[in-house]
Amino acid sequence: MTDGYKVNFDALAEAATGVNGTILALQNNKVSDIDGKKADYGDDDLGKMIADFCDRWEIGVEHLIKDSKEVANRLALSALAYAKAEKTSVARLHGLLQSRTGSDPAAGQW
Repeated sequence: MTDGYKVNFDALAEAATGVNGTILALQNNKVSDIDGKKADYGDDDLGKMIADFCDRWEIGVEHLIKDSKEVANRLALSALAYAKAEKTSVARLHGLLQSRTGSDPAAGQW
């Protein structure tokens, strides 16, 4: 027999917020800002290689940001779906405890 499962809605929402915070940090700190001027490396070929590396790295970061936005969105949607399902289940259970003429007369007896 299983014990079922529990969902921590706050943890899902916090995870989505955390991912979005990381995305913001990545968007505010471009890789292209760290490569510097080609002349700073003392060799044109080395400067070109580093600039090329940073350009490709930036593309990877952009893909990471796109994927992370999807992860954050799905975490937020999952939290909403679980909360809605719980609310619906509680409402249905509450409805089962109601008699046709009103509240359950045994409610509050425990």
